[in-house]
This record gives sequence, structure tokens and C-alpha cells, in this order.
Amino acid sequence: MNTKLTRIINDLNLSWNKSLSNSQNNFFVSLTSSTINKILQNRSQLPAEEPSKFEFLKHEIFKFKEIMISGCGFFIIDGNEFNDFSKKELEQIFSIISQLLGELYVQNIKNEKFVIIQDEGKSMKTGGRYHQTKEGGSFHTDSPQWIDVPDFVGLLCINPAKEGGINKFLSAYSIHNEISKKNPLLLNSLYSNFYFDKRGEHKDGESPTVFAPIFSYNNNELHFRYLRNYIDDGYKTQNKCLTDDQIKSLNTVDEVTQNDRLSVDYAMKTGDMVFFNNHRILHGRSSFEDFDDENLKRKLVRVWIKNRNQI
Repeated sequence: MNTKLTRIINDLNLSWNKSLSNSQNNFFVSLTSSTINKILQNRSQLPAEEPSKFEFLKHEIFKFKEIMISGCGFFIIDGNEFNDFSKKELEQIFSIISQLLGELYVQNIKNEKFVIIQDEGKSMKTGGRYHQTKEGGSFHTDSPQWIDVPDFVGLLCINPAKEGGINKFLSAYSIHNEISKKNPLLLNSLYSNFYFDKRGEHKDGESPTVFAPIFSYNNNELHFRYLRNYIDDGYKTQNKCLTDDQIKSLNTVDEVTQNDRLSVDYAMKTGDMVFFNNHRILHGRSSFEDFDDENLKRKLVRVWIKNRNQI
């Protein structure tokens, strides 16, 4: 049985709100000009996507990594500094940085380590994955249906949307604080296990769901896993019903996450890279309108990372 966080967290590195947007130095970072010049000098090595060829990046990337672990939980690398690189080279640089941060996960049964985030004309209401739609409003952590969820998530913006598609970030500690203030008894339910649907991505003989808590608190660290659709569908898959207390607690989580004053919004532009701690940072986006031209459509690349040094 997990222990529970029983106090309000006032540490601004852990629990923050929209006012963090006024202190972008806490999460908005840039590589030094000398580092960018070294990447340019070594651009012929980029296609191999081999981190050992770019050891000079380590020091700066490790400093950024500390923001995910002991800072506000996410950082954004300014894409403006990559103006001299092609979009293909952007993906290669993103791969190298991601590998410096940890071990890359295979994300699906296709054995992909890099997944394209792009509207495919699908809808979550009819079983589509969130990253295949242009829908917004669903704050979540990535891969909550896995037993061993990714420690970090990375996103690279290749093309922003024509309109909308604003990325949003929210601290799990802030959610926990808000629920503690509203009705601390609801936390009892959120620390108990819920079924998360695997969306059909499981091997023969494996359970089609994962049974795990939304909140857990171990070694003085709060962890959170959440995507409401996956929970609702997990109970349908198991032919079970959520209890009234569970529904009330889930509705409260949804209500808190939709409180705009708690989230930081950021409109990613071409070349921007964002990395965040998937255990304590929820992310989402606003819905968006896309370009008709396939070459201009909103396109992000996603990576999941396991921290070599356990967080």
C-alpha cells in the first residue's frame, strides 16, 4: 500500500500556477552560441544520431535535465537557435538530445521510438488516440496504461498549427493541493487502483488493462498517471463499473485540471523542443485548425525516455 501525501506543498518548484509564465527563466532555455556553432561544425555527423559524437552537448543538457528533476518539471529549448538547420536535421538533433537524457522507449507495437503527433482525422470519442486528433482539453500523463511509464517525455515542433494547438502544462502537486483543499477524502479514492485500457496494444495472453493508482507517493515524491478516456474504457473492457466515489473523484480531477489559472500555456514554434517529467507534469493542448497543405500541417515528434538514474 502506498503512503499518501497528507500536507499542502508550497514549494514553488513543485506546485505552481499560471504565474510561472511570468518567470520564463525557470523553464525556457537556450543552448550557448558556441554549442550551436559546434553542432554546425559537426553537422555531417547528425544523420548517425550518435550521442557519442556530440559529447560537448552533455554539460548543458544535464543542466536542463535538473529542471525536470528538481526544478519546475519541464523545460523548453528555444527553436530560434536552430534556424540554420533543416527540418530533418532538427529531428536528428532532437534524437541526440533525447538520448543524452536517457534510454529511449519503444512506444508501440510497431517498435517506434519516435512517433509523429499529427491529426489523422480521428476522434477520441470513437477510439482514436489523442495524438491522432485535433481535439484539445484533455490533460494527461503519457502512457498511463503501462506498468512502467516513461520518466520523461520530449516533443519537437516541426510545424505549428494554422490556429490553436497551444501546449499546456500543469503540475500534479498543484492538482493534489487543490483537491486537498476542496475535499481531502476524495484523495483516498485517487490513491486506490483504477483500470487503464491498453488501447489494444497488448500481447496474446496479457491483460488488456493495467490496474494502478492515479496518485502514488513514495520516497517523498508524488507520482501521477491519468488519462480519463483510458480509465472509462478500462472499466468497459473489464465489464466493470466505476463506483460513485470513483466517479466523483475523477470528475474533481477533471474540474481542477480545467482551471485555467493553474496551467502554463506555450505556443510551440518550429524548432522548439520541450521535455518534461512524466510523473508530475500533465500536458494537454487547445484544439486546433490545420492548414490544407500537407507540408504545412501541424506536426510534432514525440519521444519517451527512461531516466538512467531513477527519479
